[in-house]
Amino acid sequence: MITKLRQRLSKKLPGMKAHLKMTPYRSLVKTIPDNRREGAVLLLLYWKNNELYFPLIQRNSYEGVHSNQVSFPGGKKEKFDADFFETAKRETFEEIGVEQSKIKFIGTLTDVYIPPSNFLVYAYIGIVEENFNFKKDEKEVKEILEIPLSSILDENIVKETNIKLTNGINLKTPYFDLNDKVVWGATAAIISELKELIKTISK
Repeated sequence: MITKLRQRLSKKLPGMKAHLKMTPYRSLVKTIPDNRREGAVLLLLYWKNNELYFPLIQRNSYEGVHSNQVSFPGGKKEKFDADFFETAKRETFEEIGVEQSKIKFIGTLTDVYIPPSNFLVYAYIGIVEENFNFKKDEKEVKEILEIPLSSILDENIVKETNIKLTNGINLKTPYFDLNDKVVWGATAAIISELKELIKTISK
């Protein structure tokens, strides 16, 4: 699976076509502002119970547009980060305690722009093949969710809900029901692309 995934990631990606399946409103974004902020997230694969998993985090409540949301580990690129993959690994260590030296690069997914926070997010896939333990950052992370990779292929977890945005607008959107959590927005877009890739390499 990992070898096939790495090979598939080196070819043309589904990109926006996959993103729009879970974030149809994304078609309204025509341009990405020059004054955007930039960051990175990591979809971290690891073995558990003889199958591949990846972690998501539920963020703590705070004054901000992503309060209490479920996301991948990640955050803003700092000046001392050599590149965006380093950003993704560093943030993963800070938020869920996985040592950067244990994370091996597999490939990149399509980047996602998030209008509410004006962030362009670069998405990476990595894997940890050594033993490790999660350790969450109590300040930023409410809960670490362990998601079986195979579960994202289950069409029954794709549902629809109304999300009330910080500007008061109600947004009707698809979401993934993962571990009884509403996973929507940029995170859902990234998972949707991974889902399409896995479907192609599983045939």
